[in-house]
Amino acid sequence: FNGDSNTGIYTVDEARSWAEALSIDEDGKIAAVGRETEVLAAAGEGAEIVDLGGRMVLPGFQDTHLHAVEAGMNAVLCPFEPFDTLEGYKATVRDCAGNDETGAWVLGAGVNMVNLLELHPNPVEVLDELSPGRPVMILDDIGHGAWANSSALQAAGYDKAEDAANGNIILRGPGGRPNGVVLENAPHNLRTLAFPPTQDNLEFAYDSLLNAAVELNANGITSVSDAGGYWPQGHHEVWDRAEEAGELTLRASNAFYIYPDRPLEEQLSELKALYHNDTDRLVRFNVAKIYVDGILSQATGALLTPYERGLDLPEGEEYGYLYFEKEALMRAAQELSAAGFQLHFHVTGDYGARLALDAIALAAPEAGPHRLTHLYLADPADYPRFAELGAIADLQLAPSAVSKEYEALMAEYIGDRTDLLLPAGALLEAGTTVTLSSDWDADELNPLIKIETAVSRERNGFPDVATAIEAMTINPAIALRHADRTGSIEAGKFADLVILSENILEIPLESISGVSIDATLLQGEAVFDDAGLFAE
Repeated sequence: FNGDSNTGIYTVDEARSWAEALSIDEDGKIAAVGRETEVLAAAGEGAEIVDLGGRMVLPGFQDTHLHAVEAGMNAVLCPFEPFDTLEGYKATVRDCAGNDETGAWVLGAGVNMVNLLELHPNPVEVLDELSPGRPVMILDDIGHGAWANSSALQAAGYDKAEDAANGNIILRGPGGRPNGVVLENAPHNLRTLAFPPTQDNLEFAYDSLLNAAVELNANGITSVSDAGGYWPQGHHEVWDRAEEAGELTLRASNAFYIYPDRPLEEQLSELKALYHNDTDRLVRFNVAKIYVDGILSQATGALLTPYERGLDLPEGEEYGYLYFEKEALMRAAQELSAAGFQLHFHVTGDYGARLALDAIALAAPEAGPHRLTHLYLADPADYPRFAELGAIADLQLAPSAVSKEYEALMAEYIGDRTDLLLPAGALLEAGTTVTLSSDWDADELNPLIKIETAVSRERNGFPDVATAIEAMTINPAIALRHADRTGSIEAGKFADLVILSENILEIPLESISGVSIDATLLQGEAVFDDAGLFAE
């Protein structure tokens, strides 16, 4: 490759140096990087030369927390308007029920559960009237709830009060019967029933993965960690199949979801058999995804001090919710990490963050680095613990997450603690390795939009664009345990690259989100080439 200036290739190496050119060998690795004359001489006369015309080259972006298979599948679920009227919801359900492409179940997504319950206190009645025999599952708009009819609730065993097991929240109406809204882990069990690993469902998941990969490559992303990990649905099988078929255009270090309502010993036995961590492969399944708490906007994130009194939460729920009892969480962290699993904790509340850090302190360090994702709140007293424990802080700083409107919503739940929301800047100052991920398709995917947002944030943002680039290249490579092979542009590493239309370190901050991703390379091969740079 041959840039027009000496600021074309930003290597993100330890010296954060620039280069004029780089060459790639037949194995897809970087053979040389440096001055144009030196790289051309080393490449020899027969080398193919691509002049990038002054474009910027970066290591491929890496996203440590997204839902690739789910994103592809969710794209074809019947879409609901989150804050519709009850009649609007009913009309969409009728349309969904007329679609037999979703198999035995009526499947949709997008309903806001708070809005639904304000419109109808016992919404199971609505679905039972519209679809009395066919099970219905409509996922919410934030990934922590579902609206189901009686047929679906019975299939999951949620029609019996005593069957509300660990991790499952079953909301109830008249006579203590389920009202059709289930939260946190409970929707995952419904998804397992709706998407068993039949051949048809696996084909659907496979196509969903390939479609998601196209979108990821178009956003300059070359490495991911799929945080879904719903192994009873066979999602791991489609990743392995895509690699074996030569159709996978991503590097992946993926997770298995740990179900809080299934015995840990049984899960561990199954997951050990599915574990693989061969760094010579594109796909690894070497991560355990552990939910510690829920989400703040549902008052299920676990807090050190109570939620705001105006929420009128029932006694015992003022501090939020835990998927696992503390002792069970610590034991899971120890046993999973001892088996080689890297730990990936979902935390939103400050008590949830503290528990995750406590668990990392007990976990096997050789399976790490372990990480906390989301991190809407953490107690400032715990900020230094990240660096002390080598724990990685993974945050999603999409425009919606840092908006004044979102902060106002959060103030209804946590009051003036909104000053501490998403403490990226404070964690950086405390010496923490911070990554920026997307949680796609729940949030914004485009890395350039997130870079602009992270740096332009008034409070607790990133100090500069270079630091934000690190949080999407070398830092996630560290988090995903392949920084010796990716994350920077250095001889011997894989040529996983993204080519941008402009140098984002030199243009105005507000222009970064408008920069085009012109090409994406995985191991030296163009997996996205919008500018036609590598057309033969």
